[in-house]
Amino acid sequence: MLPLRLPWLWLGAGWLVVAAVCAGSLLPPASMPWLRGLLRADFGEELLHAGAYFVLMIWFAGLCQRRLYGVVAVLLVALGAALDFLQLGIPSRSFDPLDIAANALGIGVGLCAALWLIGGWCQRIERRLFA
Repeated sequence: MLPLRLPWLWLGAGWLVVAAVCAGSLLPPASMPWLRGLLRADFGEELLHAGAYFVLMIWFAGLCQRRLYGVVAVLLVALGAALDFLQLGIPSRSFDPLDIAANALGIGVGLCAALWLIGGWCQRIERRLFA
């Protein structure tokens, strides 16, 4: 992890996003009526998956050293695949390989963005806040 003044805050917020993604992946769709509009659009669900995993990749790239970005990406792909396989045991959910592909796409785009532009963003924010 990068040297940060508020690591517990950044890490805690990141784990809240992970918990939200897990809940969104495993809870019955009826418990999330606000998602219905998003999911009606063509490829809405895949865009939601890609966006969620893009955010996760960017978030944790903000906390980690550049050399760990690949590890973060692999762990996030594993999380997405595991959550999709867990859906096999949930009556209101179904396994969909396109979801895993969308997750991986979001992670890949997030990884590229982190490598080229915004990796380590937490340190830059802290420098501005605590300068």
